[in-house]
Amino acid sequence: MKSRKKFISTATAILLSVASSGFALDLKQFQGFLSGDRRKAPAPAQTFTEMLPADPSQNYRSLNADAYYVQSNQNQMTTLGNNAQKDGERYLLPADTRIPGELRPLLTERLTPRQGLSLHGGTGATLVPSPGVLEPGKAAVGVHIQTFDLLNIQDVKHDDQDYFDSTVSAAWGVENGLEVGFDKTFANQDRYDIDEPLFLNVKYQVPGNVTLGGSMNTSGGYHSAWVSAGVPVAWVGVGGNFGQSEYKFRYHNVNTGFDKFKRARFGGYSYDYSRATGEADPFFFLIGGLVPVNDHLRFVYDFNGDRFSLGFRFNYQNALYLNASYISDGDYENLPGAIAHKRNNNFVFGGTIAF
Repeated sequence: MKSRKKFISTATAILLSVASSGFALDLKQFQGFLSGDRRKAPAPAQTFTEMLPADPSQNYRSLNADAYYVQSNQNQMTTLGNNAQKDGERYLLPADTRIPGELRPLLTERLTPRQGLSLHGGTGATLVPSPGVLEPGKAAVGVHIQTFDLLNIQDVKHDDQDYFDSTVSAAWGVENGLEVGFDKTFANQDRYDIDEPLFLNVKYQVPGNVTLGGSMNTSGGYHSAWVSAGVPVAWVGVGGNFGQSEYKFRYHNVNTGFDKFKRARFGGYSYDYSRATGEADPFFFLIGGLVPVNDHLRFVYDFNGDRFSLGFRFNYQNALYLNASYISDGDYENLPGAIAHKRNNNFVFGGTIAF
């Protein structure tokens, strides 16, 4: 108890001495805090960045694909409004990343490919028409040159001049999915009466990505009809020859009881030497395609049921086509001269103008 009183007395003496010396605490700096007047620091000024809408052409550049999608579905009704879009309309990649330009015909040129005319009329490869047709209102005119050998009844070649066929053809895109045309071959020989008929050609696209086609012989020979499907780089087809019954051949200086030799446009030929009769194959199988090498050049291949061909076709602005192809021998090239005086050689050159 005495010690506590001693401590209090000591502390009181110290405070009195400080007060007497004139030293005191300055509480002015704390008056605002103690009185509750707390001034807030000004908030930093806010900045706003203007949001610009993105350019649609930068994020969605597949206009060509959309145009193809719409054109290929013209018969479907499209309503206005915010409707659900079909596959291929909404989630399309930019055109430069979707597929390489050289392979774009796989998708964008299936219905109306720009291919030029084949040797036997109609748009297609060298020997075989394709499932595609000309666009409505478009037309094409072509000329092809192919040399041949002329043989007598002893199977001896005539060497007095160079012989060649000039085949003139034309085709028109009548309406959507329909192409009609013709072709006629002219030969620079008059030794033998060799049939060179005028052919009328037609192709019609039916629903299901299938094309029906045919070639009608206007001189009473073989007619051909076929069905095919595929894309420009590869297509297949099957067909048949009809209209010409079995017949015998007309040999040298024999004019009664024998008919002139007739060729079919597609397929091979079967000849029975024991009966001296022959006929074209009733059925045939077709293969064809044009593979892009670059923007202007296509590798062309096809098989017409008897012969195959390999070559190239140059395309200038889809208006001028120049092609050269090798064509293999077939059944017709192996017949003796007494039956078929004309034997085609293995190369063909030609061109097409489209407008």
